[in-house]
Amino acid sequence: MNEKQLLATIANPVRLRLIRCLSKKAKNVQELINTCALSQSAVSQHLAKLRKAKLVKTTRQGAEVYYSLASTRTAKIAHSILSFINQK
Repeated sequence: MNEKQLLATIANPVRLRLIRCLSKKAKNVQELINTCALSQSAVSQHLAKLRKAKLVKTTRQGAEVYYSLASTRTAKIAHSILSFINQK
């Protein structure tokens, strides 16, 4: 994945919201649906893109799959993008 693709992946508003939801702790899909106010299909679709970009990782605990940020840098980048967007 080149730099342009990586930036396009992380800059999507829904993926930014998922990254923000994962910035404090790992969550399973149901927790992401509840805390991020997104549909199951949206969560699954965007998590797949984040995984492909290696921005999130998974951990299996029994039957549950938990998603977490692959790096703390991901949260910092997302925060910077959101801060830039919200500047008026």
